[in-house]
Amino acid sequence: MSNMIKRTLLILEAFHKRKTLDSYDEALLGEFGIDPRQLGRLLSGVEKAVDSIEIIKTGRRKSYRLIESVDIFTEIIEKSNDIGWLFNMAYDSDPTIFKDLEKFSKKDKDIYLFKNTPFEDTTTLEAKETFKRLKTAVEHREYRKITFKGSVQDNLKCLKMVYMENNWYIAYVNSNDKLLFSRISFIKSVDDTAKMGSFQRSTVQKHLKFLENIQNSMTLYGKTKKTATIKAIGNARKYFDEGVKLRLSSQKFVKKLDDGSIIFTVEYTQAMEVLPLIQGWLPNLIILEPEDLKEYYIERLHQTIDNH
Repeated sequence: MSNMIKRTLLILEAFHKRKTLDSYDEALLGEFGIDPRQLGRLLSGVEKAVDSIEIIKTGRRKSYRLIESVDIFTEIIEKSNDIGWLFNMAYDSDPTIFKDLEKFSKKDKDIYLFKNTPFEDTTTLEAKETFKRLKTAVEHREYRKITFKGSVQDNLKCLKMVYMENNWYIAYVNSNDKLLFSRISFIKSVDDTAKMGSFQRSTVQKHLKFLENIQNSMTLYGKTKKTATIKAIGNARKYFDEGVKLRLSSQKFVKKLDDGSIIFTVEYTQAMEVLPLIQGWLPNLIILEPEDLKEYYIERLHQTIDNH
């Protein structure tokens, strides 16, 4: 565990114990061996990530208070699909931490697409033959034959190494001109193909454009988007209110009802693109429409009950 993450966890623990913290907190300054300015940046980063922490200003002095008795460690985990705040906080406090990563990102910007913060050990990943061969294919726009668990596909156009949902994927275009994702850890081997040479960037322009707007690994290429209307009730309301960080990129606030419930919409190309979000907030997210998505969700709930 990096020193920065350890510091963050200690700050969360301090909030549980003392409820209110500021950049002059002697215990944290002594523990970390940093100055108040650096501690202030750390506290600001945690406040941005945790909805149950608020800023209190007294004159020119700023402090942070835990306003709800909740498990803020769990709240951090629930936000794990968007943990860029930790990346930014770490960089602000100690820019050298991600200096190599910054060089790596700029150098290979045409190879990699980061949809989440890449905390995985990239050096270890690049040491693996599969990863290296895919990287070379993307860099030179070369065709590859990929052996997956259970199938072999030839003449694939390797587009991008995509990091999302805390996993590495390869985005590729098959012989039917369809863009697909595959977890790199599920790939058995990557080999040269009979089709020599490289493919033209112009032949995958529409696919690259699609990659810019994917929500997650379940976003389907070439499928018409649908819109789901969802109501957030109970403890979920504040997390889907207007101005709160989005859980899905297509998420749009619609209105707040008189009882405090929140109505919002999300776009999707298949049910599994949005159902994990809804399931993760059981029973406080309710599908209002469309009817077919609601029925499919209810069917899955019945299957879950039957399986138990």
